[in-house]
Amino acid sequence: MSEPIECALCHQPVRSAASRTRRIGGGCWRKLRPDQRAAIRADPFRVRAILVRPAPTTDGQLALDIREIP
Repeated sequence: MSEPIECALCHQPVRSAASRTRRIGGGCWRKLRPDQRAAIRADPFRVRAILVRPAPTTDGQLALDIREIP
């Protein structure tokens, strides 16, 4: 077996092949936004720099006006 790899975010050991490749465990990966996941896939060595980026101002969904709900 190869040497143990820690999650770059929570420092727990990662076990799956996909998690070992990304160096981020499955639980931490599910907590990331889609834009963060895409950026990490593009440049896996800049995980910390990618995570400190602010969230996008909009996610493409229309605003919900609760006054229109019966």
